[in-house]
Amino acid sequence: MPDVSGGRVPAAAMAGTLTWDSAYLMEVHNLSPDCIKIVDHDGHLLSMNPNGQAAMQIDDFSTCQGSDWLGFWQGEDRAAMLGAFAQARQGRPAHFSGYCPTMKGEPRWWDVTLAPLPDPARPDAMPTLLIVSRDVTERVLAQRRLEELNATLDAEVQRQTEHLRRERQLLLQTNEELENITYAMSHDLLTPVRHLLSFARLARRLPADDTVKRERYLQIIEDSASNLGRMIEGVLHFSRAGRLELRPRPVDLNTLLREVQRDLHAEQPDHVVTWHAPDLPTVQADARALRSILKVMCANALKFTRTTPDPTVQISAHRTPGSWRIDVTDNGAGFDPEYSHKLFQLFQRLHHQNEYEGAGTGLAFVRRLVSRHGGTVCARGQKGAGATFSFTLPDTLPTD
Repeated sequence: MPDVSGGRVPAAAMAGTLTWDSAYLMEVHNLSPDCIKIVDHDGHLLSMNPNGQAAMQIDDFSTCQGSDWLGFWQGEDRAAMLGAFAQARQGRPAHFSGYCPTMKGEPRWWDVTLAPLPDPARPDAMPTLLIVSRDVTERVLAQRRLEELNATLDAEVQRQTEHLRRERQLLLQTNEELENITYAMSHDLLTPVRHLLSFARLARRLPADDTVKRERYLQIIEDSASNLGRMIEGVLHFSRAGRLELRPRPVDLNTLLREVQRDLHAEQPDHVVTWHAPDLPTVQADARALRSILKVMCANALKFTRTTPDPTVQISAHRTPGSWRIDVTDNGAGFDPEYSHKLFQLFQRLHHQNEYEGAGTGLAFVRRLVSRHGGTVCARGQKGAGATFSFTLPDTLPTD
């Protein structure tokens, strides 16, 4: 058989030396778009068809002839190649797929079939191997693009699912809050109004000289009006919290806490408390909203330690997967843990107004702002043994 290692063998040259069958096979060899190689028993490259040389970007086959074909395969596909090569050496066809760049370094992926090619004239000799490599680069790249697209679609589906979950959670929470507001309008907000009307009527009926009772009634009227004003203001703050445009950025909790402490000291200069705040982290949050959250929780801690000897308030941060948990702990009045689920609802109070002032809107306001950040709130405490109020801040805020 003529030498085909360097390129195409002309049909005219074959005519006088090959049978029709041999000429046919030679023409198939020359015209095949696949890369057809013959290697010896040890893997040294003996020949390659012209289209194969073009596919492998070989300008001069003589520079590759005799080289180690096994050495062309490196990386994670080398083991599959060696297994297939060993099988073909044992006389059985083999197949594998893998990555092998061209001689000029361009990426290529191949489906490779190996088969023993014994020499009938030397049946006892170690057979050479026929290797046919089909370029499947476009198919592999298309598959990868499809996988990337599927991954993108999966990520988008998960994002939209999470968005819908948050919307549903927000809707349920909003419905609960609307029910609370409706209840408050028909009960909590009407209570100070009734006080105003009742004691105004009583004051009008008093004798002109009964100044003591009149003064007491007027004081009740004034207190009721003040309480009503606080409750209405709390509802307005609560409503605004749902519409506040969040602008997340890194916020240093140490700096924010110092600002809150300064404000609270100015508002309550006579209440001396010991603060414990180890080095706090920088978190992702809307700075204004986080300042409001921290101020409400610290103000609550001060309020409920007012009658406690040696009052202390501790602010600590704890890392959890994907978020920070911030705890505000005090050694004050505490609460009955049986009713802890009510603490973050609008106008829900576990202490009488005469003991601790407040409209019962602060923690509901905190819950709404924390929910807007994608976080959660909780409270732990014992009556007379202090309390811990916590909220979480995810590393990444939800997007609308």
